[in-house]
Amino acid sequence: MSWFDLPSAGSLAVFFCGWLAGWFVFRRARLLPHIELVRQMTVSVVIPCRNEADNLKSLLPTVRSALSDADEIIVVDDDSSDETVSIAEQHGVVVLRAGALPDGWTGKSHACYVGARSATRECLLFIDADVRVGPHAITDVIGVLEQYPDAVVSAMPWHRTVGPIERLSMLFNAISAMVASQGKTSGSRRVAYGPFLAVRRDTYVQTGGHSHVEVRGSIVDDLAFASVMPRAIAYIADKGQVEYRMYPQGVRQLWEGWTKNTAVGALSVPRLTTVLIVAWIISLCGGPFVSGWCYVLSAGQIAIMARRVGNFGLVSALTYPLHAVFFVVVSARSAVRSVVVGRVGWRGRTITTR
Repeated sequence: MSWFDLPSAGSLAVFFCGWLAGWFVFRRARLLPHIELVRQMTVSVVIPCRNEADNLKSLLPTVRSALSDADEIIVVDDDSSDETVSIAEQHGVVVLRAGALPDGWTGKSHACYVGARSATRECLLFIDADVRVGPHAITDVIGVLEQYPDAVVSAMPWHRTVGPIERLSMLFNAISAMVASQGKTSGSRRVAYGPFLAVRRDTYVQTGGHSHVEVRGSIVDDLAFASVMPRAIAYIADKGQVEYRMYPQGVRQLWEGWTKNTAVGALSVPRLTTVLIVAWIISLCGGPFVSGWCYVLSAGQIAIMARRVGNFGLVSALTYPLHAVFFVVVSARSAVRSVVVGRVGWRGRTITTR
């Protein structure tokens, strides 16, 4: 029997259920809209940093060019051992030191809280140091916030990768975009993207923000943050609008990063979305064993999705079975580390997960 012969009707039915589930969830993800109106509210940009000197050199000029004179930039140093502080000071921004990490807090949540506590503008925009923002991105996200003043508004950045190791993030990014498909909601399982996240300062203060007991110690702080806000609105950003390069230091950083995020993040995804994503992953893993036609359909699907969330390229799409194996292995490890072992490692710290 040839690999390109048609498989049984039952095998095709299982494959197409998963394949269509992937399209159904992915197509609902919404782009961060471009806002033409003049921004009315002032912004305090808070950038939590732990050994981010190289990233700050690239990030701060892009942020500065997207702001007005009425806005402010606050860099919070989380016990860095590199030139983070001096680079920030050279760019003329407000620099704060997070100080000793209190018990029950993660480093990023504490740094964000320290920055927010000193902010003086109407809106807080938390940006990770590995992000790069386009000239209109801040106006875009604050424009949505002006329409929904009680919300946390966030966008998943477009992933600019370099080299095959970084491109192993392909399926993780595609699935993160699928998670954004639930849009704005006030339900119990809500989504926010921490690398680019905006909230009004008065809403932040009223809810406790990063100091909330459910947020301060969470290893996936953005999802916990969304859960304590009155409303959460999540988008995916376009190329050139908001971008990031997540794991430039190699396979170990990528391995640790996705291990930290995957299992705990899955618990915050709506159940129906989870079921559809799992069905899609099953179609990716099983399709190549069923028929070459299933492989071709999935490769084409992945090529379209991957182009939407980053510069993963045709080679990554054609080798998607390897990416699927990597995704399953990392997800299994994440579940064991998060649920069974009860701790994960990240940036030289051990984080308790239960």
